[in-house]
Amino acid sequence: MTAAHAFPFRRYEPIVGEELALLLNRYLEGARALEGVPAYLFDIVLHDGTLVGQIDLRIGQDDALITYAGQLGYGIEPPFRGHGYAAEACRLIAPVARDHGMSALWITCNPDNIASIRTCERLGARLIEQVKVPRWSELWRRGDREKLRYYWPLPPSA
Repeated sequence: MTAAHAFPFRRYEPIVGEELALLLNRYLEGARALEGVPAYLFDIVLHDGTLVGQIDLRIGQDDALITYAGQLGYGIEPPFRGHGYAAEACRLIAPVARDHGMSALWITCNPDNIASIRTCERLGARLIEQVKVPRWSELWRRGDREKLRYYWPLPPSA
């Protein structure tokens, strides 16, 4: 992708919640982004600055995102799991998605990822189905074979 055709990323100040803040780390585009879809990558930090994880928002309605890759990805470091930080981070990133015309997000996870399933349930996301990951996808190369697809209508703006 040439600079003249680059995705029009926006700048975001820290997004602050009750326990966490999201700090924009970088933009992902082209070969650096999952399925080549433009994405924002935020660090998830406690208010004291401790890094607890990352969350990325993939912009668009690409078939790969909607079917198996998901528009939202998150990960919490092992010592910080079990506190609901992933769900809070998802809620905090919702305004960024709305800024890009998205009113709902598809979230996918591996069927054995109980923590991610619980995060989706906490958000009120609806399980739609289990799908196979295509052999030609980046996720297949990472070892993922099946994904659960959740549909999350974004909460209204506060």
